[in-house]
Amino acid sequence: MKYFDIATVKAAIEHLQDHFGTKLITGFVFAANDVNAAAVTDLSKRFGTDRLVDQYFSGALIGLEPMKRGNLLRPRFEDVTWKSGPYAGDYIIRQDTKFWGNISSSRGYREWSQRGLIEGDKSIFQLKGGFKAAFEQDISATFRFEDFMVWLFAFTGMPDEINGWQALYDYLVKTVLGLQQFQPEYLGRFKLADPPLPWPTTIATKPTNEDFLAQLAPKLHGLIGAAAEEEDDDDELPPLSDDDPDYVSITTAIRLRESYSFLLAGPPGTGKSRKARQLAIKLAGGDPNRELFLQFHPAMGYDDFVQGFRPVAVKNDKGEEVGVTYRLASRLFMKHAEKAQADRDNTYVVVIDELNRGDVARIFGEVLTYLEPSYRKKSFRLSYAEEDITLPGNLIIIATANPYDRSVTDLDDALLRRFWVIEMEPDAGALRAHLEEKGVEPGLVNRTVQMFMIIHRAMPNGFGHTNFLRVRTLDDLKAVWLGRVKMALNRAYIHDRNIFNSTAAEIDSLLTEAQQEEENTGANDEGPAPPQGA
Repeated sequence: MKYFDIATVKAAIEHLQDHFGTKLITGFVFAANDVNAAAVTDLSKRFGTDRLVDQYFSGALIGLEPMKRGNLLRPRFEDVTWKSGPYAGDYIIRQDTKFWGNISSSRGYREWSQRGLIEGDKSIFQLKGGFKAAFEQDISATFRFEDFMVWLFAFTGMPDEINGWQALYDYLVKTVLGLQQFQPEYLGRFKLADPPLPWPTTIATKPTNEDFLAQLAPKLHGLIGAAAEEEDDDDELPPLSDDDPDYVSITTAIRLRESYSFLLAGPPGTGKSRKARQLAIKLAGGDPNRELFLQFHPAMGYDDFVQGFRPVAVKNDKGEEVGVTYRLASRLFMKHAEKAQADRDNTYVVVIDELNRGDVARIFGEVLTYLEPSYRKKSFRLSYAEEDITLPGNLIIIATANPYDRSVTDLDDALLRRFWVIEMEPDAGALRAHLEEKGVEPGLVNRTVQMFMIIHRAMPNGFGHTNFLRVRTLDDLKAVWLGRVKMALNRAYIHDRNIFNSTAAEIDSLLTEAQQEEENTGANDEGPAPPQGA
């Protein structure tokens, strides 16, 4: 096999960019399937639509994995957005869509059908009088079929014996498509130039997919790399700055001995757990040995958290296990406290996620009193112990809780008095900034923030913005509504269906409007219709 070099592919696309792909590709699908004026043609008995589209317009040709809706890859035609936006300047544009459900849904077919130039539906079509003239009007006379063939064979190559445009044209029409010739209605545009164009440079080795992406779609290549890095670094937390307001609040409280225990409180989805981890890492100087991360749950007790008897094997003189005994042992919290006690020059942090999902008084026991700064240096005795202990001042606790969740332990005044509370509120500004930083299309950013605000205002205690952080496409936004939001809203208004129904209708209207806007602006497969006479 031989291949066009990337410089030739670029040059061909620079010619194609002045033409409307809507009519060009629709016309090629009809021509390849031998649709004509003399008889009805059934596309299902020939190539059809999907096979041709997958063969010449799929991201899989250069190793791109399918997205949620599809994997469409096209040269930068006039009706493809490439002069602005995230892929500005790229030669090839990849979209998360299929080309058409069937060709009768394409804009090219719809316009020709409305003008009485073709009739049929789904897979059966026939050209009508006037199609040839209209086709040559819709596809400009400056169009060169040679450039289109460069695209068709750019990623798959051609047989070694092909050494000119006529040979490639014959190979496409006769060998690939199985035709003797294109029907007369298409030949005004699907023909070779006269005088002939020079045959370009060909190469024996196919460029790699990485080469194609880097040279034909540098913006897409960068976004794919960033997405992969984002996925790989999903568990990586960006470090907090010294100016972070929550960090400043906590360090100030510690310095003034106001509190050594802190509670990040707010509705779900406000970033409490993430922020608690970031704060712990910052306070502990990034030393994982000085960090302890726990989550409370109904099964956790004092014996798990503070101190309890643990089974230990009893061995005889030969080292054989002959039974079991129980010994008193420090548990998760006290082990960490003992490490802090032995290293008073460094800060140790315990993060307790979902504090009120456990029975806090039962889990902490007498330790709860001694969390307060005024009690940190006072000796006390644990329930099962025989010696007094103290909690060191370099042991910091950061807990998270949703105070509005009444299905778990309520946060009473006695408990709250021992924690310095930092309220974590839903934040539309943070959501917008995050989506813009990730390169989300501005219209979708606005729709996402709009949906967030509708839900946030409707929910009795607000709704967290982090539920929307992974939105990258309209489908992502729909998935958040169906998978994260709708059920929560339904539960909140189980006894007030009017509020639920009106809010759900508002969201559905927003999504429908966004879908129509996307289709009208060519976000799927079509661009603006070419002007008559173009």
